[in-house]
Amino acid sequence: MRRRRRLVLRSLLAAGLVAAAYAWAVPQVASYGSVGDTLATVSAGWAAALAAAAVLDVLTSSLPWRVLLPQLSWLDTIGFTQASTSLQTFVPGGAPVGMAISFGLLRRLRVSAGAAGFAIALVGIWGQVTILLYPVAGLLLVLATGRLTGTVVAIAGASGGAALVAGLVAAAALRSRRIAARLAERAHRAAEALARLTRRDRPAWDAKALLRLRDERLGLLRRRWPALTAMTLANQLAAYLVLELSLRAVGIPVRQLPPAETFLAWAIGRVLASLPLTPGGIGIVELGLIGTLVGFGGGHARVVSAVLLYRALIVLPTLLAGGLAFLGWRLAGPRAAAP
Repeated sequence: MRRRRRLVLRSLLAAGLVAAAYAWAVPQVASYGSVGDTLATVSAGWAAALAAAAVLDVLTSSLPWRVLLPQLSWLDTIGFTQASTSLQTFVPGGAPVGMAISFGLLRRLRVSAGAAGFAIALVGIWGQVTILLYPVAGLLLVLATGRLTGTVVAIAGASGGAALVAGLVAAAALRSRRIAARLAERAHRAAEALARLTRRDRPAWDAKALLRLRDERLGLLRRRWPALTAMTLANQLAAYLVLELSLRAVGIPVRQLPPAETFLAWAIGRVLASLPLTPGGIGIVELGLIGTLVGFGGGHARVVSAVLLYRALIVLPTLLAGGLAFLGWRLAGPRAAAP
């Protein structure tokens, strides 16, 4: 009962943050009337380019998973990624819940438990480390302009430090069996806590099973890590393309907000999205992007318009594709999971 109460309180807090962001904070920067007027100026050509970029963002979401799970079809992989992201948008709980959702969906697609767990761990590690490194890259790109605030530098520095720690831990776990054993034990304890929280059966695997899986699949990682890195970057940078096009579509010129500054703003938004404050970072990401871009000199109404357009193009296609994937799986009937 106490855990359920905490979950309800966390959900209410997240809903309150989203409501405060959209009902109070965003209108302080620009009214929704001015946003509507700005969006009405987007030409048909820009609309087509934005639609193409949104489709590209959906399609590239499957790339890292295809590297590690080539047995899945392109359609199943795209459906899995969109369905998983859609569920995480509505379900609070952060990374542990997201991993549990992904695991369940992969098992439904007849991926073995070992392959599913290994893929989820590696895609998560690669994705999070690159997300934490983006602000550092953006900071280096913007250094020459002189339009950096102390807050931006602090976020980039903290993000880079976290990326270094995460990278070192991951590298140590892959190189040292002893460190991997400790991490596996902690992962098992976290999974048991999640099972108690959600009132599900305890995980059938234990720390020894995780360690055995690591030993079995280490060779696969050594062969595929370059492809995994490239596909992770391609997937994530497709989202930056959507932001860049959104800014130009509403009339913000390159001379006012050059790509180096928009990339840094996007990178900060990605870090904020990874924080378990609201599902999908809704509300928090928008405020972070708006604040950074306005601080760099972007016009208020156009920046707000571009950010809301960008977030709509990132979130709504995912929800649509995820819903269609669920509908297709339901009509096709359940699949037997591999052992």
